[in-house]
Amino acid sequence: MILAQANLTGWWIGWLIGGPIILVVATLVLLIIIAARNIAVVAEDATQSLAAARDRSEALWHVEITNQVVADVVDGATQARKALGG
Repeated sequence: MILAQANLTGWWIGWLIGGPIILVVATLVLLIIIAARNIAVVAEDATQSLAAARDRSEALWHVEITNQVVADVVDGATQARKALGG
């Protein structure tokens, strides 16, 4: 049985061209994964900051009620003063 010598030039050219392309693509994928992780960390920090701001500003939603109570107290004091002759 005689084996014909295979022409492997095309394979070598394919490996020489494909190898660096695969390395570049793998590097880019790793950089994208690292960037995504950094974005996730920043997003988590932003979420925590927004929650803290919400908790600290919750009292502002009660300002209208507080103003109404103060107005009622002032009206009551005014009526009391008038009733007492003042």
